[in-house]
Amino acid sequence: MSRMHDSGRRRARDDAGTGVRGPRAARVAALVALLLLAAGGSAVSPASAGLAAPPAAPASRPCALRATPGVPMSEGFPLAPSSDYAHSTGDVRALVLFIDFPDAPAAESAPARYAEFFPAVQQWYARASYGRLRYHAVPVLRYFRMPRPFSSYGIERGYGWPVHRAMMRDLVKVVGHAVDFRGYNMVNVIATPNAGPPADETVLSVTWTGGNAATTADGTRLDRVSVIYGHDQAGYRVLVHENGHLLGLPDLYSVSDFRRTDTLAGQWDSMSLDWGLQGDFFAWHKWRLGWLSDSQVDCVVPAKAAKAAKAAQGRRGQRGQRAADPPGRLYHLAPLETPGGQKAVVVPYGRAAAYVVEVRRSLGNDAQACSQGVLIYRVRTDVDTGDGPISIVNAHPNTNACDYSSGSFNSLNRAPFGTGGRFIDSGAGIEIDVLGKDAAGGWTVQVKRG
Repeated sequence: MSRMHDSGRRRARDDAGTGVRGPRAARVAALVALLLLAAGGSAVSPASAGLAAPPAAPASRPCALRATPGVPMSEGFPLAPSSDYAHSTGDVRALVLFIDFPDAPAAESAPARYAEFFPAVQQWYARASYGRLRYHAVPVLRYFRMPRPFSSYGIERGYGWPVHRAMMRDLVKVVGHAVDFRGYNMVNVIATPNAGPPADETVLSVTWTGGNAATTADGTRLDRVSVIYGHDQAGYRVLVHENGHLLGLPDLYSVSDFRRTDTLAGQWDSMSLDWGLQGDFFAWHKWRLGWLSDSQVDCVVPAKAAKAAKAAQGRRGQRGQRAADPPGRLYHLAPLETPGGQKAVVVPYGRAAAYVVEVRRSLGNDAQACSQGVLIYRVRTDVDTGDGPISIVNAHPNTNACDYSSGSFNSLNRAPFGTGGRFIDSGAGIEIDVLGKDAAGGWTVQVKRG
């Protein structure tokens, strides 16, 4: 059964009824998502009892936790590349189409609508990937008029597979032979912004991957498609988020209890709150996508696993991932936003969980960051998309910062640790100490495990 992923999201007003405040007053405080399966549009159930345990990470990459079977868009590394997703390095070609409707004719030109997203999206991915992903947007700069009114499709927040399939089949009929769909890795469909309610009332943008919604006249399957509606409060980054799904990344916010997002990934990754101040992808995501090499990720494992990793790398004649377990080893990390250097320390415990340590600065895709320093978070490969697979360790609990960004989601904006910061997970036998910062913005940390 083909699996669909629906990242449709709704923003609502905050508890005070005032939305968000300050210079970003157009932003709103909450998102809600609905995850669907292709068959029948039933909701995806969260990871729970009955799931098979993930296979062990390979000996040569002991920190590359494997994806957990049965968990949609697991944060683990897959056993093999999936055709559900586009490749995430090299040249990625995205066909960009524009649609309007009989009851919502376009009020602005296709080139103007295109300029809302491009070249900003390409530039964002170039920075995030250190040039390893070259995103080529190929637009057809005209609107294709859908044959039925917007109101007749049943497009609403979290709309299901039957609606998407009907839309794509109508789009294929309207386009006909006017567009050659062959040779593209994904399709971005951008609707006229006056179709549907304003984005500050409900967000309709959605991504579908893994199932064929329609087959074009040239025989291409429409199986990796994002559809963007309205003037989203995230600006061009709504497409960064949706394309992230087409690369295989999950939603980091909580579907069932959206306010819990402020205790999960907060504003620290565009797969969480795509309008957040700290919008770059986590180092874990960059490693999974191939934007960081194994040699840029230090791995702290028990001595037995470290010895096995070195032996496996030696047999394969590869440098591989640095794996070690000396007591209290020091690690120097360069800022995530800049190319080169060591980018993360990964400390796994069990087959499905790990702590990740990285450094964030107010640069590049994080230029508006509220705070800087050493960010520590936990990754779970056995937690579904939309159920909080990544959760940040907050160095300053019970505090808010940069309240202008949102009325409700600011408790993690000061999450990074500074000099003298310490994190201990006594149950896992892990201790992380932040020792200091250098003139170039890098930080030194010490990691111990019992």
